[in-house]
Amino acid sequence: MGDNDIVTVQEVARELGRSIEQIRRYLREGKLSGRKLGQQWFVERRALERFKAPDASSVPDPLGEAKAVRERIRARAGLFDTVELVNWSRRRNS
Repeated sequence: MGDNDIVTVQEVARELGRSIEQIRRYLREGKLSGRKLGQQWFVERRALERFKAPDASSVPDPLGEAKAVRERIRARAGLFDTVELVNWSRRRNS
């Protein structure tokens, strides 16, 4: 593996348009694959390219997750959706 296959945190930050600290956070959390030599992180070019273009299945869906949580809470607590109740009432009274 040549020197061109390894990039520094500063180079990664520049390519991704993120701060150096954000890149270090990605590395610590395992979101971006890298190696620490001494006190400095290094990232393989292949890992950076995979990070830049994740497959669609790994992209989070916050709205879908929120709806799923809402449904689990409703099922557990027997709650109803206020918006649905208001809409039902409006349809009934019109």
